[in-house]
Amino acid sequence: MDFELTQEQKMLKDSARKLMEREIAPYMAQFPEDQAMTPDQIKTALKKFIPLGYIGGTVPEEYGGAGLDFMTYILLMEEIDPLFFIPIMITGGAAGQIATLGSEEQRRTYLPALLNADKIGCTGITEPNVGSNPSFIETRAVPDGDDWIINGAKMWISNGAFCDICMVLANADPGKGRKGLNYFIVDKEQSPFEQRPIPIIGDEARMPEVGHLTFEDCRIPRSNVIGVPGEGLRETMVIFQQARCLVALNSVIYAQKALDAAVKYAKERTQFGRPIGQFQLIQAMIADMAALTDASRMLTYRAAALVDRGGRMHREASIAKFYATEAAVKVTSMAIQVHGAYGLSTEYPVEKLFRRARVMTIPDGTTQIQKMVVARELLGMSAFA
Repeated sequence: MDFELTQEQKMLKDSARKLMEREIAPYMAQFPEDQAMTPDQIKTALKKFIPLGYIGGTVPEEYGGAGLDFMTYILLMEEIDPLFFIPIMITGGAAGQIATLGSEEQRRTYLPALLNADKIGCTGITEPNVGSNPSFIETRAVPDGDDWIINGAKMWISNGAFCDICMVLANADPGKGRKGLNYFIVDKEQSPFEQRPIPIIGDEARMPEVGHLTFEDCRIPRSNVIGVPGEGLRETMVIFQQARCLVALNSVIYAQKALDAAVKYAKERTQFGRPIGQFQLIQAMIADMAALTDASRMLTYRAAALVDRGGRMHREASIAKFYATEAAVKVTSMAIQVHGAYGLSTEYPVEKLFRRARVMTIPDGTTQIQKMVVARELLGMSAFA
């Protein structure tokens, strides 16, 4: 097992850091943190990420993507400005779905707009009454001549407040239960739907993270059903594997930033005539933070490497997701403790990192759901049986 990055991977990460410093930070500096950006402003920002392969990084080159393996994509995403992690991850996920499951016509129609950040994508799974068990999806798709008519609501949808294209999971045949589930491509320009942001803790006013979508007699072309008929649930599980790796990585980013901030503060802050970093209890917290962060990163890397190998890796993805997200909550909390009262101030970054880290334990399956997945894989017994 080689823990050393390849020269290409090192160069890619270095280029990503330079992009954040030279392109992204100056562009974002013009927008007040308490004001929402327009969808066009968000798209302009996302376009700046395209040259390095951020948008749809794992989409094959033949379809307009960067053709990166998942491990390299993870390394690239680790350098991103956290504000853009979710918009890029989710838009790329929608593009990946179309590239993997879509027909040639669907790829030609929708991939260019997503990969060029002319349109922002999302995936609509969670509903007001349906969370971690998508088998009970209530959104319905009914055939009507050459069209489908979709009715239902999706909630807590990442990018939902400003998306243009939604990959909607709906039941096209309720009599078949989970075997009636399919994904449908819904383009807002062609098939309008309602959307609104849902304020959450740690949210950025500039770019609300989640939204509520309402589909009321939303008519889409018959050709917009995607994937294998009746295989929507299985396809969702595949989506979850990669998504859980990425959410784990997002948490690693927050933990690393909190650790860096705590180390810097412990070196600079003096009490009793010396830096607080010399005090044993501060050193103990710093050591714990480093161990939690490194362990989270390694678990995430392992899961990402298994994605590239193919096959079933629900256990590894779920371990990475629940460990890294819970570890990030602990690390960011300790960073506040190292800062003392200053850690509670909005003028310092650690309180915001704590709020963002706390969010990560919920999406793509809560910590408790992840532990049930791990136990199921080990025991061969389902808690729902």
